[in-house]
Amino acid sequence: MQTKREVCLYNLEQLALIIKSESDVAYYNQAGGYACLKPSSEGILILIDDEMRAILKGLSSITINKPRLTDKDADQIDDILNSNTGSKGLIVDRNKLEDSMEAWVYVLINYQNANFDIKGFKEVEGILTWNNSD
Repeated sequence: MQTKREVCLYNLEQLALIIKSESDVAYYNQAGGYACLKPSSEGILILIDDEMRAILKGLSSITINKPRLTDKDADQIDDILNSNTGSKGLIVDRNKLEDSMEAWVYVLINYQNANFDIKGFKEVEGILTWNNSD
C-alpha cells in the first residue's frame, strides 16, 4: 500500500507553477486570502523566473483576499503574464475561474511560447501558486 505523498507550499517565497500531471505527488497551499482555503493538486512543480518579483507583485495586487476571480481579474492577470518573460506562454483558464483565487490561479500552458527550461511535457493545464497574503 503506497502512502499518499503531499508537499506543503505554505513557505513558498516565489512564484511556482504546478503542471497538472499524474505524479503521485500532491501539492497544497493556503490560498484565497482571509478565506484560508487549502486547495491541492497532483502534478509537477517548477519555479517561475521572476527575479524582480514583478509577476508576483502584479498577481498579488489583483488577487489579494479574493476567494474567486472574475473575467476582469483574468484579463489583468493575462496582461501581467504576457508582459513578463518568465511567465510567457501562460494564460488564465477561463473555465476554472470559480476555482481560481489569491495564490492559486488555474492556467493553460503553451510550451511553444513559454520560457521554461523543461522538455518533454505535453500537459496543458497548470496552477500558478505563491504565498497567500493572510
